[in-house]
Amino acid sequence: MKIIFFGLGSIGNRHAKIMMDDSTHELIAFRSSEENQGNLLNIEEVYSWDEVRKIKPDIAFITNPTFLHVETAIRCARLNMKLFVEKPIGSSLKNIDLLLEEVKKRKLVSYVAYNLRFHPVIFFLKEYLKNKKVLHVNIFNSSYLPDWRQDRDYRKYYSVSKEKGGGVILDLSHEFDYVEYLFGGIKSIKGDFGRAADITEDAEDFMNAIVYTGDLCVNLHQNLFRFNRERTIKIDCSDEFIFADLIAGEIKFIKEKLTNVKKFKCDSNDTYKAQIKYFFDNIDNMMMMNNLWEAKSLFKKILKFKEKGI
Repeated sequence: MKIIFFGLGSIGNRHAKIMMDDSTHELIAFRSSEENQGNLLNIEEVYSWDEVRKIKPDIAFITNPTFLHVETAIRCARLNMKLFVEKPIGSSLKNIDLLLEEVKKRKLVSYVAYNLRFHPVIFFLKEYLKNKKVLHVNIFNSSYLPDWRQDRDYRKYYSVSKEKGGGVILDLSHEFDYVEYLFGGIKSIKGDFGRAADITEDAEDFMNAIVYTGDLCVNLHQNLFRFNRERTIKIDCSDEFIFADLIAGEIKFIKEKLTNVKKFKCDSNDTYKAQIKYFFDNIDNMMMMNNLWEAKSLFKKILKFKEKGI
């Protein structure tokens, strides 16, 4: 298959490296300017939409900055490409319905990439919690934004800009996604967020949210200024307490005075490999998990929360 990448930053390069192991794929990179010629993976490059039309790619991997996702996806859909869109769908609802209309009209497969669904801890919890009565959930996610791209000036990237889709609410929307995945559809999101440090230009760098899925209350905190990385899920069940650590790759089960620990092989790249495998295994399934319609439903709820303003 001919696969074209729109954006060869850190996430685009990660996806492309994985697919280079499959000789059945022909990879192409769209560059917005000939001044940006050359890439670390030596992938063939094109510089105009006329060239894209001549090549006729089968699939578009949309891994450019968040605020460009929808615009790029619409142009690709109109050229009959199947769509792999890096999370989140975009930075606003503008033209999302037009995108869905184009995809539906052409019966195109689409997928919005939330790779943490393929994390072994999340994968295990998805099955384990099916027979559990969950009473309350507490999720904590902290990191230090300048460490995200240690070899580059992080301030030059969209993550610092509210207008371009940066900030904890959209850039770290993985947590909202796996809350829905594990505990059911989100009914409402309440809470606050703001900018406490001098790390971003104007995007929010912390968030305290109360997320309701039916009768279940999930407390969710995220920030971009803590030097100590943490990504944990604490689950109070009617018969035990579960402590899941996504970075360490382990889950503790505590019941009365007994503690059991389950450890998982935890390589973040494996989640991306599993995600890409899922995408290609379902390459003809318009209703694959996290298609544009499913992802839009969650995205609207996230934006409604974000529109409160800082």
